[in-house]
Amino acid sequence: MSEQKRRSGAFLIESPKAGTTFTPEDFDQEARLIGRAAEEFVRNEVLPRLPEIEQAQEGLMRELDRKMGELGFTAAEVPTHYGGLDLPKTTVALLVEKLGAEPATCLTLQAHAGLAILPLVLEGTPAQKARYLPKLASGEWCGSFCLSEPASGSDALAMRTRATRSPDGKGYLLSGEKMWVTNAGFADLFTVFAKLDGEQFSAFLVERAFPGVNLGREEHKIGLHGSSTRRVAFDQVFIPAENLLGEVGKAHYIALNTLNLGRYKMAASALGTGKYALEVATRYAQERHQFGQPIANFGLIRQKLADMTVRLFALESMLYRTGDLMQEWFDPIHNLPPDHPALHLHYRAAAAEYAGECALLKFYGTEVQYLCADEGLQIHGGYGYTEDFPIAKIFRESRVPRIYEGTNEINRLNLTQHLIRQMQRAGLPLIEEARSRADRPVEQLPDSPREQLAAIVEQFRQATLLAFQLAWEAYGEHLREQRQEVAAAIADMTASLYGLDSVVARLPKLGASAAEAVELSAMLLAREGAFTLREKLDLVLNALGAPSDVFRLAERMLSLPRFNAVSARNRLAELVLQRSGYPFS
Repeated sequence: MSEQKRRSGAFLIESPKAGTTFTPEDFDQEARLIGRAAEEFVRNEVLPRLPEIEQAQEGLMRELDRKMGELGFTAAEVPTHYGGLDLPKTTVALLVEKLGAEPATCLTLQAHAGLAILPLVLEGTPAQKARYLPKLASGEWCGSFCLSEPASGSDALAMRTRATRSPDGKGYLLSGEKMWVTNAGFADLFTVFAKLDGEQFSAFLVERAFPGVNLGREEHKIGLHGSSTRRVAFDQVFIPAENLLGEVGKAHYIALNTLNLGRYKMAASALGTGKYALEVATRYAQERHQFGQPIANFGLIRQKLADMTVRLFALESMLYRTGDLMQEWFDPIHNLPPDHPALHLHYRAAAAEYAGECALLKFYGTEVQYLCADEGLQIHGGYGYTEDFPIAKIFRESRVPRIYEGTNEINRLNLTQHLIRQMQRAGLPLIEEARSRADRPVEQLPDSPREQLAAIVEQFRQATLLAFQLAWEAYGEHLREQRQEVAAAIADMTASLYGLDSVVARLPKLGASAAEAVELSAMLLAREGAFTLREKLDLVLNALGAPSDVFRLAERMLSLPRFNAVSARNRLAELVLQRSGYPFS
């Protein structure tokens, strides 16, 4: 892989050069058509069937999954050689975002087109890909991903599912139980992780028709009723030798890299759900009257609409920036033949490079989704707590994303640990940069709003690097194990930095008509981020027992211009109300 590609974590060193950051404004006509097709599908064919989806009508979700196959959605990340579209990561995210208005259907697609298909794309042999990918890409077959177990969730290596070599030497015998398996009720192919001979973490392609595969009942979930979630048990299931996926003992590459890319799409889904929650809440605020006027006229309602919008704008800016950065690592793979002997190594490098940003997007995005659902319900008042209004379903289904595909706590630790690895393996000079910045004088903020925002980004960068430096000097590579609270605080600081940096990089892409609203959004984000960084930096300094001169440096490091947040939120809310939802589409 070329070393000219932009490396993960580089945003901690410097902001991108003007015009080099991908934003939604850069989508070409083909991508926009795909996004429109997804939006029309969910609006015209999915949302009208919500009562049936909520009742988990037998066969409905499989029917919708097949329709998504006919539309090409399930083929999004399948190489063209096997009947797929091989879309850029940014376009894949746009597709998922548009489906996010109905989370259960969106999750069905993500489990099929992502978690089930990507292990084959990343690590499958040419024969395995030729056998399974065309069926999965077309929607003829549906796939599923079996990793979690009753006794092992975040600690996947503690799994008890076992595989042994069959006596005839022609395959393997698989026994164990997996749980929380999405699409289990109608999946045709399971990617199953197990310990071969009790030690070697390996993966297997298991067809549902194999004798000994047994399904449990549908789980009684709080939400996502339309999504199939079951336990899957394996009772001495014979797996042909050719269905071993990847290398014996190296299935961690399959699991981790599939989840890395899955977390990216979780953020896209969260963005779509969050935007839909904003739309629903805005519509209700305009229709609901109290004290002789729409509640949309009230300042505290407008504040909620504005805060939802600001967070969504930051998430959107980070999401598509990251997708384009990842795509740089996948593009060269397109030129390799499907039987290239090192193809899986190139895929490993591409899928792992931006694992930190994917973890960041997962925890930030799902928390933005929950904020939008929660504030949307609050705007509905008591009616929001009844199933007669759509916000109740959105609220129920916005809680679990903070748990699956790695809890948000685990992903905060993943981000900090990834930055340590980038420093050690990729030569990212975080400590050197932190030390050089500590000697720089803190300059007064300029007068121009955009110059102010650029200067605040640099303040965020300096504060985050200082926290990382002190944590590294205290704990080194053992930070994750020895002081989780500090590692998580640094992750939150990093997210604030990446969000504001991505928003500021996006400003030149937006037209003059949106300039005022965008600058207001950016300044509100900067204000919120400054409060977060002050709190988290203080936590880190106290936890590490930093000397007084470091506390004094930290006090000088974060400053904000005078800014009327009340007026800014009202102006931004006015735009939301004019558009009846997210104003920057």
